[in-house]
Amino acid sequence: MTVPTLRTERLELKAPRSRDVRIVAKALNDFAVSRWLTVVPFPYGVTDAEWFINENLRGAFLAWFIWADECFVGTIGLDDELGYWIAQDAWGQGYATEAARAVVDYHFQTSKEDSLRSGHFEENVASRHVLTKLGFKDVGRHTEFSQARQEAVPTRRVLMTREAWDRLRTASQ
Repeated sequence: MTVPTLRTERLELKAPRSRDVRIVAKALNDFAVSRWLTVVPFPYGVTDAEWFINENLRGAFLAWFIWADECFVGTIGLDDELGYWIAQDAWGQGYATEAARAVVDYHFQTSKEDSLRSGHFEENVASRHVLTKLGFKDVGRHTEFSQARQEAVPTRRVLMTREAWDRLRTASQ
């Protein structure tokens, strides 16, 4: 599967490249970031980043590296759901919302699916705000295991329907 480049007002979402392995490993080897994720271990090293890039290249999932000018910002992807993380030095600048809006739009333009799931750890207020701003609706609570924390964490599941996304896009135009 070819990962298309997506562009927003400030960002470029590009296919992960092997040459970016060290910058990604450095950004994700930060417990302040990895503690909010389910499948990411801590510490996170070059071998972990190589695995992620290689799996994406072979089509195991669809992911983009997020760039603001030439600065690496984070990663966003679609596996069974929307997932993302932003490097700590890029927090608070609206990058997650902007990138996620582009990926949700891509999902509904290219997929026959009528909905898209996502989620966030209950205590992750920033991620909850991103998903709420995009229009995702809370559909319930459950627990997910965090590799970085090595513990089960209360999680909120959220859902966006194609119909709701189309309404939101129409209203913002």
